[in-house]
Amino acid sequence: MGFADIHQKPLNQKVEYDMEAHLIYGRQKGYKKVIEWLLTFFGWFVLLVYAGYLIYGSLAIRYSWPLPEFLFFTKEMVLLIQQYFFILFIALLIATVLLIIWKNYNYYRFGKMHRRSFRPDVTNEELCETFELDLETVTRLQQERMVVLEENIIPEYLGMGNARHQEKEKEKSEKKGNS
Repeated sequence: MGFADIHQKPLNQKVEYDMEAHLIYGRQKGYKKVIEWLLTFFGWFVLLVYAGYLIYGSLAIRYSWPLPEFLFFTKEMVLLIQQYFFILFIALLIATVLLIIWKNYNYYRFGKMHRRSFRPDVTNEELCETFELDLETVTRLQQERMVVLEENIIPEYLGMGNARHQEKEKEKSEKKGNS
């Protein structure tokens, strides 16, 4: 096991990761892209016209301006939406007051309690016992900024996924042996 100088570059590590398995390659067909853009444009157009009509309609009703009507855009619709907004505003105020009351109740009822318990910190002796290392090695590993391990210090029975990982590795080696 070697300890590296902090100014050294780390060893080249090869990570086995198949990027192509996680990306979708291929181009969207032209007509689908055109349909997507048209539907998006139409949706935004309807949304903005609706919002604009509601804003103008609210101002027109308040200041007695002329309000043109077409299709479902009518004075009654604007008045109905204003009622909905008023109801939603009242509901928002009620929910806000209830949340403030609930927060204050929890703070005064439970704020001074400290019921969480945490496991004690792992000692160096426990690390030595688990990873089968001596105390000097554990201390050096903790003090170094960068550590290069020449070999795996984790015991076989604590390895990746334990038995399941070992079974997969065994199957891989058997397949290689049969080929």
